[in-house]
Amino acid sequence: MKNLRLIPRKNIFPAPFDVSWLHRPTIKKLLFVLQSEGAEVFAVGGCVRDSFWKKKVEEIDLAINIDPIRVKHLVSKINCKVLDVGIEYGTVTVLLEGRKFEITSFRKDINTFGRKAKVQYTDDLLEDAKRRDFTFNTIYLNTNDLIIDPLGNFSDLKSGKVKFVGDPNARIDEDHLRILRYFRFISKFPAENKVPDQIALSAIEKKRHSILELSRERIWSELKLILSSHSVNIVISLMDKTGVLAVMFPHARLDLVQRMSRLEKILVKVINEGNEFRHLDVYDPIRRLALLSDERDHFFKTMLSLDRKELKRLRFYRLQVNRIYESCHSIGFRYGTQDGIHLMLWSMTINGGHVGSEAEKETQMKLKCCHKKIIEGSLAKFPISGDDLINRGYSGRNLGSTLKELETAWIESGFSLSRCQLLERV
Repeated sequence: MKNLRLIPRKNIFPAPFDVSWLHRPTIKKLLFVLQSEGAEVFAVGGCVRDSFWKKKVEEIDLAINIDPIRVKHLVSKINCKVLDVGIEYGTVTVLLEGRKFEITSFRKDINTFGRKAKVQYTDDLLEDAKRRDFTFNTIYLNTNDLIIDPLGNFSDLKSGKVKFVGDPNARIDEDHLRILRYFRFISKFPAENKVPDQIALSAIEKKRHSILELSRERIWSELKLILSSHSVNIVISLMDKTGVLAVMFPHARLDLVQRMSRLEKILVKVINEGNEFRHLDVYDPIRRLALLSDERDHFFKTMLSLDRKELKRLRFYRLQVNRIYESCHSIGFRYGTQDGIHLMLWSMTINGGHVGSEAEKETQMKLKCCHKKIIEGSLAKFPISGDDLINRGYSGRNLGSTLKELETAWIESGFSLSRCQLLERV
């Protein structure tokens, strides 16, 4: 292959991690036909990155040294579905045996327009590597399980250091979404990126308004991943420092994000101390979005593509502004353990005080108590039914109000009132 001989031998070596996914029957079938006329194919980007980081490889992106027309000709030899989505940028999408593969021709950008670019196909792997976004995404894996590291960036993959390839300004001009992708990857490795590249941050600050040119779907796709991060407070602070947060959420309150993040970490300790319910999800991106967004924010209304379920959940949080955590038995009973936990964190963030190191022990005790009550509430079964009251002559509004009063008394007793005791009140 052109210029492969120019890559230092030390940058070509056996993959030091599990790449067995590259030899599964479906991908082998596709690789065989792609290589049938002499083309060279490499796995690259997310699949290599996730494999090294010991994450499940969901999607496999391939890079190839022939143009898209020839790629379509080759894959026509097997029973698969070919989509032309992205073909103008060199990508052919193949659906084969229930799996999706994106096959992108080696290319270099001639002109860039944010999300669109005029590209030129090339046989040069080095040129292809230079136009990729981040250094840890420039690692190629061939079908012989050899790592090809044309730019010598394998150390960044090992360390989790987030760095643009070459000039950050040029990379952002090629694709404005890389601003949000930068923060998303920072959120994966906050400790390794405590001192971010100042040149990268300056470029992001300079070009922060280019986010407004992106599609609603792509913005929300990246933002949701950021808001699902365990280190969201660090990333949000960095987005604030570069002015990106103000572009997206001008009324965001960082103090609330930081308070919620501290509460989440304390609650995780509480949950890990117990032997049950460790499967609970403490990190809800919609709950965090509810803290950042405001009805006054034009960006939120026009630039985020939430589905109906997400919008309903967002409105739900915004209505819950009372001191819910003071009646945790009730929210556990009414909403279940998982949503009860989310509502408790939301309420304590909105209504609670400072959660500093001096108050952490007290906060931990409060969270432990609330967590226990929510679980008790989610498991409790109200012992009275409408039929019990109908049999005693109740009907209409009187029936509903009495049933409600009994339920409230039962919850306030910590579910200790028995069926007989409740019926005696009737």
